[in-house]
Amino acid sequence: MRRLLVVGLMLTLSISLTGLAVGFEGTVYYKDKTGWEQGLAEPFTTYETEDFTDTLLNDGISYDSSESGGINTKFGYYHDVLSSYSQNAPMTQWFFDTPIYAYGGTWTLGGPGGSGNYLRVYINEISEDNFVGYVNNGYNNEFMGFVSKVPFTSVLLVGGTGTNQQIYKLDDMVYSFAE
Repeated sequence: MRRLLVVGLMLTLSISLTGLAVGFEGTVYYKDKTGWEQGLAEPFTTYETEDFTDTLLNDGISYDSSESGGINTKFGYYHDVLSSYSQNAPMTQWFFDTPIYAYGGTWTLGGPGGSGNYLRVYINEISEDNFVGYVNNGYNNEFMGFVSKVPFTSVLLVGGTGTNQQIYKLDDMVYSFAE
């Protein structure tokens, strides 16, 4: 009995340590912008905001949408529709000329014709090591952001794994430079 307990504990410890070695290194803040702001490390405690009130993005930012993404200046947000498991790999990717280490925004998911499931968030490219987390369906003008231990130059948003398209709005996109 004691031997089984020791083997079980060793297996659990091995699985736990393996899980720690892979994946995104940082902290994700769900519905907690204040926590995100407090998570910014010295001396990089300031951040920039893109409010989408005009079609000109802040210097050093660009995006690519494989679908119909664009800035709605009338209401001041970015919007896109990402189909899940589509042939054309629907995604939105935000690019930063200067490396950043923190990113976030105010999200609204769902809407007519696109209740979807969620958005998957990655830094730089789609890989298990770059997976940050989810923006869940049902977010309604709520914050989701993250602070990474490793600087990055792009954020990739991909539709969830369901069969529905995901309509989303992003407002007040925030980011903090690594340099």
